[in-house]
Amino acid sequence: MDAERDAKAALVIEAMYRIAADLENWEQLIDALGAEGEDEDPSVQSIRDLAHSEDIARLLSRADEGPGAGHQLRRDIGWMVLSPQGRAIAANPAAHAVIEDGLGQLRLGDAPAFSDPANGEALTQALGQARGLAGGRIILKLQRDAEEGPRFAYLIPARDLPGGVGPAELAEDAFAVVFPAIEETGRLWAAMRESFGLTAAEVRLAVKLRDGRTLKEAADELEVSVNTVRNQLRAIFDKMGLNRQSDLIRALTELSAVANAMDAAGPEPQIAHPVADAPTVRSIVLGDGRRLAYRDYGDPDGRAILSFHEGLGSSLMPPGTHGLARELGLRIISAERPGFGQSDPRPDYSFDGVAQDMVELCDRLELRKLQIGALLSGAPSALQTAIRLGSRVTQVHLYSGRPPRRLENAPRSALAQFRARIESNPWVVETLFAVLRLRNSPAQVEKVVRRSIAHSPSDRAFVEAHPEVLPFISAYVAEALARTSRGPADEVRAFRRGQNQTISALRAPLVVWHGAEDVMAPLPDLLAFLGDTPHEVRIKPGIGHLLALKHWEEILRDAAA
Repeated sequence: MDAERDAKAALVIEAMYRIAADLENWEQLIDALGAEGEDEDPSVQSIRDLAHSEDIARLLSRADEGPGAGHQLRRDIGWMVLSPQGRAIAANPAAHAVIEDGLGQLRLGDAPAFSDPANGEALTQALGQARGLAGGRIILKLQRDAEEGPRFAYLIPARDLPGGVGPAELAEDAFAVVFPAIEETGRLWAAMRESFGLTAAEVRLAVKLRDGRTLKEAADELEVSVNTVRNQLRAIFDKMGLNRQSDLIRALTELSAVANAMDAAGPEPQIAHPVADAPTVRSIVLGDGRRLAYRDYGDPDGRAILSFHEGLGSSLMPPGTHGLARELGLRIISAERPGFGQSDPRPDYSFDGVAQDMVELCDRLELRKLQIGALLSGAPSALQTAIRLGSRVTQVHLYSGRPPRRLENAPRSALAQFRARIESNPWVVETLFAVLRLRNSPAQVEKVVRRSIAHSPSDRAFVEAHPEVLPFISAYVAEALARTSRGPADEVRAFRRGQNQTISALRAPLVVWHGAEDVMAPLPDLLAFLGDTPHEVRIKPGIGHLLALKHWEEILRDAAA
């Protein structure tokens, strides 16, 4: 028996190595895992060998893959993260070098020890100013000796550091100081206005000087007199605390470099777009000290909806949700389950454990009456939360819901078979999702999505007609895996353990929405699990697994009705 078990494990390990090398090999794991229900754990050595898949994924991952892909900050840019109390809690070597080059000493755990006390006061003042801005950049001026001239840096919210930079755990009001290395960006000038109170005319002059114009050339191009330009330059000197034009040029050059590096480190435009109009991710600290993250969409005083994302999702909702929800008088709390997105993992992940966290969130946000909506694998947690909240829930809606148990021998797509096999073999789950996180990229997400909708002509047509869909799904998945892959892995195991879940205690009316062409989450599985509980079943023709995206506006208008 051990020999047979080890032989199967060897096939699984080989398949995982191939997946780590190229995610397109994922279907090989279906055959390697064998039939559903075979869940005997392999030897300890086999599990160790399986974990080497992560090493392969790390070695072969490209710059556009993994958490923070495309968000890496140049190594010659210095960064220092400050706690809310102003103590340095993290810094890279470039920041240490900058501080020790005529500014003072930097020791983690302490406030920066500046040689000139005025720099400490300047930092404290800038922190106070930054806390009053909504995500803006403050330019910080630090004095050195007269020969060297001042050094400038950016002060930004620490959460705005590019992915993979700084510590994973950051307080909401932590800030980062980002020091220069060299180049140019337009966002510099807005920061100049905010930080030093420069007028628009003074900023235009600064741009000309930064580009190497003389005062006479700048005056001609700006169509003003040389005397006007001199007066504007004197005002710039006074506001920035400078004495020489050369100091101004050097400061602008250095600051341009930082701004350029930070902007270039941001997401590609097509990936950033789905997040552009989304609210900021917020969080609460639960009673046991864990952080639970969420986004708050729509009208703060509107009719409340608690939303549950799918199994590789986050609090990000389709573009336009914020404005439409506000127009409809809805307040949508889109929460990230433990271990997803910015939420801390839960050591004892279960559907009821998730429900406990969500009840605490509803209590903290004072949601006395609410609807609940859930996508795909969010369904079991949503149902359990509705049971715990009792009469506070007025209605529950499941969109393409996936239940914790399936019918035997039901027809399934390749991805549905894949999901079923890994649920039956929990020993592969942790490594599989870790590899997925390391090799995730927009291109990989697009390939998987296109493979998953291959059996639905309507889904394929919808994606082709709506080019914004794939970037949204890519951003949604990337956010889910931003900090860890624990949540998706824990949830798959919870599906395995939760096969005996019952919903007989549910009191709120239950509405099921399902695409007629959905073979990823077959409707018969869901209806068999729900029994006679649903108040209404809405089967939408002309769509499959992408039901929620196609009918999103209808879903929100229905919730507001």
